[in-house]
Amino acid sequence: RPGHSAVHRGLPRRDREGGGRIGMQSLASRASDPARAAYRARTPRDSPLRAAVPRGKPAMRGRRGAAALSDPPGAPSRSQSARFTFTDDDLVHVLRAAELSHGSDGLVQPHPRSGCVLLDSAGAVVARTFQMGQGGVRSEVLAAREAGARADGGVAYLNLEPAHGPAVGEDAAVDALVRSRVSRVVVGILHPVAGVRGRAVAALRNAGVRVDVLGEFTSRFTSAADERAASAVAEGIARCRDANRHLLHRVATGRPFSVFKYAMTVDGKIATTSGHSAWVTGPAARQQVWAERARSDAVVVGGTTVRRDNPNLTTRRDGGHRPARIVLSRTMDLPGTEDANYGLGTGDFEEDADAGAMGAEVRKRKPRTNLWKTDEAATIVMTVTGSRPGFQAELRALGVEVVEFDELTPGGVADYCAKRGYLQLFWECGGGLAGPALTDGVFHHVMAFVAPKIVGSSGGPAPSPVGETGLERMTDALALRGLGFRKHGRDALITGYLPPKSSTGALAETEEGGSNDGDAWTEDPLGIVEAAAERAAERRESAGDEGAMRFYKSWDVNGALSNFSPHPIDAPLVWGGREDDDAKTAEWPTVEHFYQAQKFGGVDDPAATSAMEAIRAASSPEEAARIGRTLQRTNPSLIRPDWDECKERVMRAALRAKLTRHAAPRNLLLGSRAAGQSVIEDSPTDA
Repeated sequence: RPGHSAVHRGLPRRDREGGGRIGMQSLASRASDPARAAYRARTPRDSPLRAAVPRGKPAMRGRRGAAALSDPPGAPSRSQSARFTFTDDDLVHVLRAAELSHGSDGLVQPHPRSGCVLLDSAGAVVARTFQMGQGGVRSEVLAAREAGARADGGVAYLNLEPAHGPAVGEDAAVDALVRSRVSRVVVGILHPVAGVRGRAVAALRNAGVRVDVLGEFTSRFTSAADERAASAVAEGIARCRDANRHLLHRVATGRPFSVFKYAMTVDGKIATTSGHSAWVTGPAARQQVWAERARSDAVVVGGTTVRRDNPNLTTRRDGGHRPARIVLSRTMDLPGTEDANYGLGTGDFEEDADAGAMGAEVRKRKPRTNLWKTDEAATIVMTVTGSRPGFQAELRALGVEVVEFDELTPGGVADYCAKRGYLQLFWECGGGLAGPALTDGVFHHVMAFVAPKIVGSSGGPAPSPVGETGLERMTDALALRGLGFRKHGRDALITGYLPPKSSTGALAETEEGGSNDGDAWTEDPLGIVEAAAERAAERRESAGDEGAMRFYKSWDVNGALSNFSPHPIDAPLVWGGREDDDAKTAEWPTVEHFYQAQKFGGVDDPAATSAMEAIRAASSPEEAARIGRTLQRTNPSLIRPDWDECKERVMRAALRAKLTRHAAPRNLLLGSRAAGQSVIEDSPTDA
């Protein structure tokens, strides 16, 4: 499947901070691997880290079949602990698995990132794969398919423990590794989701596979000879945490991982006194912003930004993931659907145009508000209940979604976005919204672009990145940690994580030691987040489901019941309305692929036929949903006329096909009946 296997593709490498792409390299060549060469260069030839990776098969191989879904989490055995080694080759492959996991960045909606590097028994790489989005085929399954018999006695390197067990209703990844007969699996970090953490590791160990989880062995390095091995393990853990920082934050805080981005001059201004802001930074910095948008579920701004800048908030690329554009406005004081919107800045209008130079050409065509055009990306306006209902109706008629709150706050918005299953939000708001968001504990990470410019003020104060916070003393300032620094053209980018005390959930309960004068460049904020995520997951498991089995996203608890879960189904190419229909059947990658395609089933139009073919070939259920929903919104004439009446039956037929073919989700559903639980799709929307 295109994009899933990386053996003969170049994939973007990630820098140490994890935010930028710094070149391309072939993944097919081990001899020219810069990561391997660099690590060997700084490792003495007589170091224990240069020892060969253990290749022998365990004395007890155990059973070789699908691991039981009921396996409990398990700790390493005494013999496993005693023989643990971590070589420079191990580090290279763990780092590569973490790097591979980013292969779907910008192509699909954020999801748990999973990469796999599979070696044969002689140490040669036979597969490098990653998961393409929520509901995509698991990276371990892809690697086992690609390696075939060459995996026997080999080693699999994973940046993230696979999803496995009754909480998610999945066993495909563990089953693939067990059936491939690998002798060893190296796991970067355990899966943080409640009911999932440790399950795959326990199942693999119960099947006789040696499993080394990096975090389980850091305390066992005690001698001076172990120092380099400990450093290598720490580096591997750090990169694996970074690959899934959005998932760790989501579990630890209960909210999407929120990145606060702004661009300012060296004197701290994000615009001039008049509000003119085009451009603070140069093209290289803006390219980085567009890439980060593509890695997010949604981009968030306030009404002032819409009025002043008339932004597009798009990713500036053809295809791939298109994040939703969220506008927060209590009063709906926004440009009308027919109002001209020039703004005081160019927003995203031209790549390097000066706002004053736009002149007559732009004014001649009377630009409307870019966010009211939903053919390229969805727009969601969030406001207070009852605010300007007539204007709300106009926006809905254009395809803009309007969500009403009794009280509109940044914290309430973050909580709502969590219910929509979002993992990452990208906040590009001004100081008026940033201040309350910071106070509400919404932000987790900061991307501050600094341009080598000075603007001062002109007849009044110029805006700064953050408004009212209530902090009165410098000793109360929120000191960032885990700092990063990079140059993008003439501009500098400073990144860092906000302290746990400014967050929510289990992360906010973290006891912090030391002061703001510590070394913020070398400390490990994601280690604190992972520990908080573990506490939060334990609490959720202890609390139980309170009489209901809730599901939504396929990566979360009970995810196998989701339309997006990675379970192929056998169903008609065109659903004819009867479950005993003799129509030609085919394999569909997921329930969502089938459901979205049937919106266009039986419509006598080549465009409808093309839509069905494109949806069935989509690389992930998210891409299938994007195609179907976009066409439904922009070209409703292609939708079958009876869709509203038959869509529930289409979904029922698809779910029946999934549950008939796959035991894991079937057992999950039947378990709800045995427990007397109701089953609830916990989704705030219906698309």
